[in-house]
Amino acid sequence: MKMPAVLCAAYLAAAAAGFALLLCIAGWLLRPDLSERPPPYPPEALREARESRATRIDPENPPVLYREVDYGEGPPAPWYPKGESPILAELAAEGKLPPVAERVGPEPCVVEGVEGIGRYGGTWVRIGSSDPDVAGVLSNRMAYTTLVRWSPQGYPIVPHVARSYEVSADNREFVFTLRRGMKWSDGRPFTADDIVYWWRHEANEKKVLGVIPQIMQIGGETGNIEKVDDYRVRFTFPKPNGLFLARAATFAAEPIVNSPAHYLRPYHPVLGDKELIRRTQASRRMPSPEALYRALKEPMNPEHPHLWPWVYRTYRANPPQAFVRNPYYFMVDTRGNQLPYVDRVLFEIKATEMIAVSASEGQVTMQDRHLRYEQYTLLMNGRERGGYRLLHWYPGDASLFCISPNLNRRVDADRPDTAKKHELLNNRKFRQALSLALNRRQFIDAEYNGQTEPAQCAPGPASYFYDPVLYRSFVRYDPAEANRLLDEIGLSGRDYEGYRTFADGSRMTFYLNLSQGYVSTGPGQFVVDDWAGVGVRCIVRERSRAFFYTEKAALEHDFNAWTGNSEFMPLLEPRYFIPFGPETNFALAFANWYVRGGLYGDPRAKGAGCAEPPPGHPLRRAMEAYEQVAAAGDRQEQREVFREVLRIAAENVWSINLSTAPPALVAVKNGFRNVPECAVHSWDFQTPGNAGVETYFFENPSDSRGAVAQTKQAVAEVTPAPDTLAAAARAGTGGRLGAVIQWALLALAATAAVLVSLKHPYIGRRLLVMAPTLLVISAVVFAVIQLPPGDFLTSRIMQLQEAGDTADLQQIEELKQMFHLDESMPMRYARWMGLVWFATFDAEDTGLLQGNLGRSMENSRPVNDIVGDRILLTVLMMIGTILFTWAVAIPTGIYSAVRQYSAGDYALTLLSFIGMGVPGFLLALVLMAAAWEHLGIEVSGLFSAQYSAQPEWTWGKAGDLVKHIWVPIVVLGIGGTASMVRVMRGNLLDELRKPYVTTVRAKGVRPLRLLLKYPVRLALNPFVSGIGGLFPELVSGGAIVSIVLSLPMVGPLQLSALMTEDTYLAGSMLMVLSLLGVLGTLISDLLLVWLDPRIRFKGAAR
Repeated sequence: MKMPAVLCAAYLAAAAAGFALLLCIAGWLLRPDLSERPPPYPPEALREARESRATRIDPENPPVLYREVDYGEGPPAPWYPKGESPILAELAAEGKLPPVAERVGPEPCVVEGVEGIGRYGGTWVRIGSSDPDVAGVLSNRMAYTTLVRWSPQGYPIVPHVARSYEVSADNREFVFTLRRGMKWSDGRPFTADDIVYWWRHEANEKKVLGVIPQIMQIGGETGNIEKVDDYRVRFTFPKPNGLFLARAATFAAEPIVNSPAHYLRPYHPVLGDKELIRRTQASRRMPSPEALYRALKEPMNPEHPHLWPWVYRTYRANPPQAFVRNPYYFMVDTRGNQLPYVDRVLFEIKATEMIAVSASEGQVTMQDRHLRYEQYTLLMNGRERGGYRLLHWYPGDASLFCISPNLNRRVDADRPDTAKKHELLNNRKFRQALSLALNRRQFIDAEYNGQTEPAQCAPGPASYFYDPVLYRSFVRYDPAEANRLLDEIGLSGRDYEGYRTFADGSRMTFYLNLSQGYVSTGPGQFVVDDWAGVGVRCIVRERSRAFFYTEKAALEHDFNAWTGNSEFMPLLEPRYFIPFGPETNFALAFANWYVRGGLYGDPRAKGAGCAEPPPGHPLRRAMEAYEQVAAAGDRQEQREVFREVLRIAAENVWSINLSTAPPALVAVKNGFRNVPECAVHSWDFQTPGNAGVETYFFENPSDSRGAVAQTKQAVAEVTPAPDTLAAAARAGTGGRLGAVIQWALLALAATAAVLVSLKHPYIGRRLLVMAPTLLVISAVVFAVIQLPPGDFLTSRIMQLQEAGDTADLQQIEELKQMFHLDESMPMRYARWMGLVWFATFDAEDTGLLQGNLGRSMENSRPVNDIVGDRILLTVLMMIGTILFTWAVAIPTGIYSAVRQYSAGDYALTLLSFIGMGVPGFLLALVLMAAAWEHLGIEVSGLFSAQYSAQPEWTWGKAGDLVKHIWVPIVVLGIGGTASMVRVMRGNLLDELRKPYVTTVRAKGVRPLRLLLKYPVRLALNPFVSGIGGLFPELVSGGAIVSIVLSLPMVGPLQLSALMTEDTYLAGSMLMVLSLLGVLGTLISDLLLVWLDPRIRFKGAAR
């Protein structure tokens, strides 16, 4: 008995040694060749790279795109509106648009691109990371519609919506003259009445905004806006407001000119048409008139008129999202051609980490957002093949990773560690020690190849407000001094892991929150490693942006990291120097107190979410100094006073920075012109809006006929969302007919199921079992998403409670009503399932049983709308993957079984094990890299950039789809194929050893016929029986693959819901997966009956 055991052990040892030898041989064969140094780059290439990185700005001679003209010249002037896009010319000729001069008006804003006059046409392709990201970029950075604008490098401030402006000597009165004949995108006049409407009925209406915007406050008092005449408005302030004009050129002033009174007044919660509001509220299933009004003002509402260069006119549930030219846009070039030159902006949506990959493959026209400097090598190397150039713009933000300790850390009596953290985070020496513990030079060499320098988040040498004291404050690497400071404040104790403990000996752990896709995780690891070197335990947590902001607003973070913000011009929003507003990560409660007039005793500053700095706190003095800066109109005086603010920040280390920011990277497609070689890249400058996006143009526009026709259709006609009254009116009888057809098809399917069940009771029994199975699954899923403490909605309500304004408190009630939070859990389950509908037959009570997947907690959008076409693509991809798996696995498994122990069998076995061991996302990355490197084609997504913008189908587009679609099918199917090959081989070998095979062979039946008649059919059972688990496995397991390949499938949506703790969306997705699993099991049962002659519909005879 002992010999077999010894032999078995020897066999296993020999197998292990052989496998190890195989790995060693493979490693030796695939090792990198280090015998020769890589060829050096040509000196010209090195010089070009160095020069491109040397971003310089010239404050004495800044570029200016705006051109001053004499509007008294009238129609004979060269700039007078006369030229227009061919698309608009056709619409004007058809009588669908007025002439261009009438649309633009006699006083246009005249600009000229850095390379001169451009050409009309083309689609500008950009990539966003999400729908909110796209909406924000278009409405802010791309539109940049304000009374005045910053120039490409900051100053000078130039007129934009306003034709001109006048400032009183004491900086208390600002009169803006608007442009005569200027119109909204629907052709209605834009006048002073629209600005006054915003001021009186939005900014001052508690049911709309609930709080006066900060831009209209100075010294604890509120300014005023009044109409002088139809084209002049006066802004007045009770105290000097020297920063108002500069702030009027930032995002903070965009709402002032984004409220078309003629469109919004009928829906206003106080002024509006109550019957219209009621019907629209019911149509869109909004909980209140206030919620409806906010929804109508969303940037992605096609019905809302704007003053933007490109407007959203055609609703789409899923990307790509298209924004077409505004036929009434008020800008022209110096020859009178209406701007913009580009007909359409098309936004694709991809994972943030994949945007630079897409840019390096030439899939974008001009992209600056989401291009990180850590991807610099990838972007530089891809220029020639991708057909683009890489610009380096001056970073207006002083940091890409600035850490903010939370001085207002929430203290929870049930969590004693929060009080201890609060005390430490408010200790200046603790913050100083953490800054001294950072080895910034090591980080700079690793992340930025030594191209930046250690510095705090502060105005740099190129800024007018540069202060060397703050710039170099506590940036030296001195772990010994850091340890001394930490010991000095009572953190001398250590735990068994060597980390410091709180003074009472309890475990001390801090968390550093990062916003997924917006701040790189790489620097965070350097930070926690360096802090661990001085005994401070810190863990990096990556949050979705929505959850990051929600947790920040609730004051639940210890540390978080974000980029700098316009330190080049720090007076606009000095978020890292004083508690200034909602983006003050280091002291948000102090910021709320300050914004609400805490310095001046305003009672609002005592509300929820506010905290007064203790007496003598240096931040109070910093606030007072900034108030002096805001009142001063002279830049030199502003600089002198603001220096005190910077010195206070230098001593107290309100934030901890690693290094200066590298240049902002901008990928520009070859042939896309008028993009400046250098501009200041900053949020407050609304980059690239400050760089004249309206003047960008294609040398050779290449839109297809279908794209041009689609753009023309969108310009001519608005296509609203399906839940609007306008969509219902457009649908008319067609919509009712569609509903009748839908119900008829459902009735037909139900009748067919009943008839089949009567003829084959086995099928009926299986259908009957499905109902209680899904019911039990739904109860389990609902319990799973409800029982754990904490979700997005809980954090959101906490955030609104901290804000405490009337509109915020109203939103809390709306959320409670929308998600029925005041009801019992069984009642919420009944509503989620749609059981209540059977008692009321009210459309608002529909649930899962009626096909309504509910609403997302994160954005309150219907889940059906969010899922959109994703479910169809997911199902098609699953079917394709299963067919690929079977097509490869069945013949391969048959061959291995019939040719057992042959060389082919061993080779296929080896490949099978490799296929099962290689992660799908890794294989996807390898295939993408190989296709691009060796074939020069990009295979991510469903279409290349050329065809994604083409709506019509051609042979070229069909071929492009085929070129892309095989990658996800192969990647998703390769793992299952490898395992099914092994299963098929093993099952077929079992069948071939059975007596009936020998008997049939003895009767002279041909081997192939014998093989296919019974053994193969019986060996297929595992294939078919696995369908039930394969459907949901492909969806959930393919989530990361879908992200890597930029596929709009359900998997990434489910993953995103889990990341944001959007439990309702996640629960609905789990129910979809469960339904797929149950349906897959039913299909597999039916196929087994057909395949296996031993299984019968009627069961065994008695």
